[in-house]
Amino acid sequence: MHERAGVGPVGGKVNQTWAKVGQGKLELVRGPIPTPGPDEAVVRTTLTTVCGSDLHFLHDYPMPRSADHLLMGHEGLGVVEALGDHVRGFAEGDRVVASCVFGCGHCTNCLAGHLHTCLTLGRIPGVSNALMGCQGGYFVVPYASVNLARVPDTVSDEQALLVPDILSTGFAAAERGGVGTGDSVAVFAQGPVGLGATGAARALGAGLVIAVEGIPERAEMARALGANVVIGPENAAERVRELTGGRGVDVAIEALGRQETFAAALEATRLDGTVSSVGIYATHRSLDVPVGLGFYQRRIVTTLCPGGGDRLRRLFAVAEHGSADWPRLLTHRLPLSRADEAYELFAARRDGVIKIALVPDDDWNDS
Repeated sequence: MHERAGVGPVGGKVNQTWAKVGQGKLELVRGPIPTPGPDEAVVRTTLTTVCGSDLHFLHDYPMPRSADHLLMGHEGLGVVEALGDHVRGFAEGDRVVASCVFGCGHCTNCLAGHLHTCLTLGRIPGVSNALMGCQGGYFVVPYASVNLARVPDTVSDEQALLVPDILSTGFAAAERGGVGTGDSVAVFAQGPVGLGATGAARALGAGLVIAVEGIPERAEMARALGANVVIGPENAAERVRELTGGRGVDVAIEALGRQETFAAALEATRLDGTVSSVGIYATHRSLDVPVGLGFYQRRIVTTLCPGGGDRLRRLFAVAEHGSADWPRLLTHRLPLSRADEAYELFAARRDGVIKIALVPDDDWNDS
């Protein structure tokens, strides 16, 4: 672990945050506790995690222009520390989570409930309006009145942590794919988002749910979340067709972000079926679409992570009252000071890791 000094501490406290300081380089940046702007909230982190998107931000996306570091982490649970003058509906001390992709709340898309495709902030959708800095002592939530949600007392920290990204993205993949009662669904790859999509397909009333996964621990988790059958990635499209009587599934969800899984999902989908792609193709400059017989008369949709307070509140209800045990996805727990180890563990997919809960150390913000 390396440490990079920022602005000095204020009042004996300092905000430490893990940051990208170069391509693939993760270090600690130290600076003052943020002060909120008029529409912002400052949240003191109590639980955070590492996501596949963090790996893309760290290794694949370029550093923002004229910036020497990029604060990391977009999934965070915490307590409101300070509020801007224009923020309504929240108070200091509230236990909250924030949308990991946020919106302004005022543009056409935001007013339609699609804050994740904000026309004001989404210059590069899902990147330029991504929440950042949750892997630190404090993080800032822009346009907090619409992007923040108070966590009900009946929802645990672990349940709440999974709501803004894993549940929201997983359910969005199934929703955008139009999963309905009795539909057959194949979910390609059972990482955290793929598992979210598997659980979502079951919750939305799917019939046959097929999970595609080669890692035993993830295959077992897929079954626990509602998959009827788990198959390996080799010849997966052929196996899916066999399981559906040669027809193909109504909805195929691609949750890995690779050319081969996209092609397999397309091949596994029936005529007039839907491919819902939720994978992040950060390492691909382009994506080839196979145009064989499995291409025609299919619908292809792509999905970002929906946000907004109402979306988060609805998913709290799913986490609390649904049949799935979502906190099981948090297979490991580490202090935030060891987040660099968590990145390595998560990237290597070893030791049965699915999600890693990161808890700030007792002295995390001491100077």
